[in-house]
Amino acid sequence: MIDIHTHVLPFVDDGSPNIEASLKMVEAASLAGVTDLFLTPHFMKLRNYLSEYSQNKIIFASFLDEVKKAGVPIRLHLGNEIYYTITTVKDLKNQIVVPLGDSNKALLEFSLDEEDEDIAEAIHNLKIIGYQAIIAHPERYSYVKYTDYQVIRDMGGLIQINAASILGKYGLSIQKMVLRLIKEGLVDFVASDNHNFRSYGLKEAYLLIEKRFGSQIAKSIFVNKTILL
Repeated sequence: MIDIHTHVLPFVDDGSPNIEASLKMVEAASLAGVTDLFLTPHFMKLRNYLSEYSQNKIIFASFLDEVKKAGVPIRLHLGNEIYYTITTVKDLKNQIVVPLGDSNKALLEFSLDEEDEDIAEAIHNLKIIGYQAIIAHPERYSYVKYTDYQVIRDMGGLIQINAASILGKYGLSIQKMVLRLIKEGLVDFVASDNHNFRSYGLKEAYLLIEKRFGSQIAKSIFVNKTILL
């Protein structure tokens, strides 16, 4: 599996307080069958998560050494989960924040409770500067309706759903919604959004989708290799 959304990088946000915790998270992902793990620290001014790429890449290089010493068989990639604001385009241009790994795909987060930024406009604005937006866990945004997912796709955006949503951890209505989205082919990636204080449910979610929709659909959204291109 490929996990494109995690908060494993230590010291920079609410995901991991130290290297030891981060190593345990990486080991859990590897044991679950993850071959490629993207470390996507928050960049979110509202919550004072302001670690820039220049700092993140130094921590990432040091952490890579620790993972190699531990002998964990997994490939790590650096990116961001970017809380979209009016400055995001400029921040991407200036490498304050970065897309996922070596791809042109940027992971965007929005408010959970109120539509303070237009998702379609954000997708358009990133497209202009050569990036494709992946919308992080839109099923958690209370104002996003089923018809909005097709709009995201029509605008050229991609959709990432959390494994916890598939497993019903955000409630039955969200679980029903994401299963419908998967059935209709409107999901591009399933990711863990893992934090140190959460259990790693990616494999459990994969098995549920495989049982319900078959291995081909499960692989298409849990092993979407377009992120590695």
